[in-house]
Amino acid sequence: MSAAAGVKDLEPIVVLGDDWGRHVSTTQHLIKHIGIRHPIVWVNSYGHRTPKFNRYDMARALSKGWRMLRSARPGGAARQKQSDEPDEIIDPKALPWHGIAAIHRFNTSSVLRDIQRALRRINSDKSPIFVCSGPLGCDLVGRLGESVSIYLCIDDYNELPGVQRNLLVPFEHRLVARVDGTVVTARSLLDGRVPKSGLGLHLPQGVNFEHFANPRSAPAELLDLPRPIIGFAGGVGSVIDWDLMRHVALTFPAATVLFVGMLQEGFDPKGLPENMLFLGARPYADLPAYVQQFDVALVPYVLNRHTIAVDPLKLLEYLAAGLPVVCTDLPEAEKYRDFVSIAANTNEFIDAISAELATNDAEKATGRSESARCHTWASRADEFLSFVEHVRSSV
Repeated sequence: MSAAAGVKDLEPIVVLGDDWGRHVSTTQHLIKHIGIRHPIVWVNSYGHRTPKFNRYDMARALSKGWRMLRSARPGGAARQKQSDEPDEIIDPKALPWHGIAAIHRFNTSSVLRDIQRALRRINSDKSPIFVCSGPLGCDLVGRLGESVSIYLCIDDYNELPGVQRNLLVPFEHRLVARVDGTVVTARSLLDGRVPKSGLGLHLPQGVNFEHFANPRSAPAELLDLPRPIIGFAGGVGSVIDWDLMRHVALTFPAATVLFVGMLQEGFDPKGLPENMLFLGARPYADLPAYVQQFDVALVPYVLNRHTIAVDPLKLLEYLAAGLPVVCTDLPEAEKYRDFVSIAANTNEFIDAISAELATNDAEKATGRSESARCHTWASRADEFLSFVEHVRSSV
C-alpha cells in the first residue's frame, strides 16, 4: 500500500507494535497482510520494563537512541517505503521509566504527536483504526480520532521474564477499559481482558505456508552434523525446560540437539551436554532451510503462568515443513493434537521422540504439511478485519 498513490478513500491503521524488522513477530506477520488493503502507521516499541545497567540493556538503549535521532526528519519529510514495510514507521521519542507518571504522560504526548504527523503524511480522509499490542499505549486510546480500537494481546505481558507486574497491570486494566474489542492468540488471554463491549476474539497464530513448505537446500553448516537432528527454532532462554532438554540430549547421545535462534539475555549454555549445538539466530528468509533439516522438531516449553498463555508461532511452521513435532503439554497445542505428539512429562516426551524417529514417512509428512495450509497469515488477516467490522457495527 503506497501512501503516495492516493489513499483518501482508504482507512489507515495505526499499530502500536514491537520493533519492526528486529525479529519477525506475530503482529508483524498479521500487519504485512493487512497492509495490502490499508495504509499502515507502525509505532516501534518503547519497552515493557525499566532498563538495567548491563551490556544488553545499554546496547538496546543506544540502538534505540540512534534510531530516534536518525528518524527526526526536518519538516516531517516523508520516508522512503521499502517492499512490504508499513507506510510509516515511527521510532518513538520516549523514556523507559514508565512507572513515573510524568514520564508516562510525556511519552504518550510525544508518540501522539508523531502519529498525528504520520497520519497527515498518509493524507487519508478516513478516521484510523487503532491496534494496540501493548499496555503502555492505554492513554492513546480515544485520542487519535479512531473509528474503532482493538487490543491485540499475544502474551500475558505481566508474566514476561524481567517485567515488573506492578508496572504493567494498571496500564493493562486502563487499556482494556477503553478499547472497543480484544483479539488474543491464546484463549486463556481473554480472561480479564474482554472490554465493556463484551467483544473478544481468539485468533490463533498463523503461518507463511509456502515459506516453510517449499523445499530448500540444506545449509552447508548442517551437512556434516551427526544424525538424527532433534531441533528447536526460536528464542533460546527461560521458556525452555532445560532439565527436559538435558534428558533428551543424554537419551540420544548420537543425535545432534540443535537450537536455531537468538540466545536471550542471561542464558549460558555452559554445562549442557556436548551434543547440544547452539547456532544463534538465522535470518527469517533462510530459516526454512534449517528447520527442514530437523528429523524431529521440538516445542520443549516449561509450563508456567507465562507459557500456558502462549500459542507457539513455531508449531505451525514445523507442521508446514512436514516435520514430526513433539511438544510439552501446552493448552494451545491441543488444537493440533491429531498432528503433534503432546507429552505430559519427561518420559512421555522421550518416548514420543523415539516413536517419531522410528515411524516418520512421506505420507505422514504430507498430512502434517496439509494440516497447516488452512492457517495462513492471509486467512488470519481476513478474520481480524472481519472482527474489526463486527466491533465497529456493535459499539
